[in-house]
Amino acid sequence: MRKTKVIGFSIPPEIYAQFESVLKGRHKTKSEFFREILDLYFQNAKGKNPLQAEEKDIALMLKKYWEFRSVAESNVIVVGLGIIAKDGKVLIGQRKGKDPWVENLTWVFPGGQMHTLKFNEELKANIKKETGLAVAVKSLVASRIHPDSGFKNVQIVALYFYCEPINENTEKAGVNIAKLKWVKPSDVFKFFTTSVADEVTKFLMMIEKDHSAAPH
Repeated sequence: MRKTKVIGFSIPPEIYAQFESVLKGRHKTKSEFFREILDLYFQNAKGKNPLQAEEKDIALMLKKYWEFRSVAESNVIVVGLGIIAKDGKVLIGQRKGKDPWVENLTWVFPGGQMHTLKFNEELKANIKKETGLAVAVKSLVASRIHPDSGFKNVQIVALYFYCEPINENTEKAGVNIAKLKWVKPSDVFKFFTTSVADEVTKFLMMIEKDHSAAPH
């Protein structure tokens, strides 16, 4: 008796072409590839607190990303963004000019482009440059290929990290930021003009809920 189940689903042609390239480059069958992806998803869907992401999970996600990047025909730009939380509020910044890759990008989480795998160091340096704040990078909240990029030959991989200020310095708008503002997590959506990852939305709501429940 067959012990496995056969499932089917549809994906856009351009994603399928990239999928085929990954398989050829890694010498995997379609079943092996999707089993690995599903295993990773289920490992991260067992009720884990997003502040407690395990190092092995992050390492596996990075491995999959670099496997994809090694065979992708499009230019891949990695951007690290800090969800900086303090006293139940998060810090957002208004960009000075138009973003070259994402249309209609106005308000953002502070951060910048990553050029190495030393994500913590690069993110802290970018946040310091854009806000004047020194932060501790606590955990990876979410990662995604940004859907609002208007260029087919460029893919923006956005990594969202939970951060906390490590001193009482006052924030100061930096190189690419015209204005900084502390807002309630639920008010982020009043300022952002591009989409927000579902995991980021849930994380913001968790910050607001936890602050409301805490004694003041």
